[in-house]
Amino acid sequence: MPGGEPYGADAAEINSLRGRRPSLRDQAYEAIKQQIVRCELRPGEAVTVTDLANALNLGRTPVIQAIDRLAVDGLVEVMPRKGVVVSPVSMNDFIEIVEMRMLNEGQAARWAAERAAPADVERMAANIDATWSAARRGALVDMIDFDREFHRLLSGASRNAILTEFLSNLHDRSLRFWFLSLRAPDHNIRVCEQHAAIVEGIRNRDADAAEKAMREHINAFSRNLANQIGRN
Repeated sequence: MPGGEPYGADAAEINSLRGRRPSLRDQAYEAIKQQIVRCELRPGEAVTVTDLANALNLGRTPVIQAIDRLAVDGLVEVMPRKGVVVSPVSMNDFIEIVEMRMLNEGQAARWAAERAAPADVERMAANIDATWSAARRGALVDMIDFDREFHRLLSGASRNAILTEFLSNLHDRSLRFWFLSLRAPDHNIRVCEQHAAIVEGIRNRDADAAEKAMREHINAFSRNLANQIGRN
């Protein structure tokens, strides 16, 4: 746990653990990211720093800092004469994300099965319970939050800080695809079942089963999103 921080903890969580409010930059980043993920800011849409700052009731400086971070995440592009443009949803990006998730999250699941503490497993199990509740309510935004949290908990349980950081960035780039995929109510139930299978492998210290369940989970996500896009 380098520097004493929890594996996989983001800036907002660390501030919370320390009893501090998120910085204005972090507030701007989270607010704009959520608008992009939920497609409230549409792919290809141009926005200005001034409009974003006014909408968020923040100054220009934290918004500019947030945009720099969102550009690193691949969610926006800063373009000459156009300003800030929400990055398009690219199928090439999606394919590459799935390939990298398959390779790296499969390994994270293996390491979690070998290295996770009992408390890690219990946190993942509690997350699944909350995800089931959100799926039954049809609460899409909550599903996204719990889904992201599950993968953060799992990567943290791998006890590899570099992999955890890499997967956090990869998941940021995946968020809009998750949003599109989770619009299918029947898929939400399957996600809960798939997460439960992954945790079962980790709980049993069965690295092969955990990796296999993770790969099946990512494959199901890929197929479902392809179906969603095909209907649009």
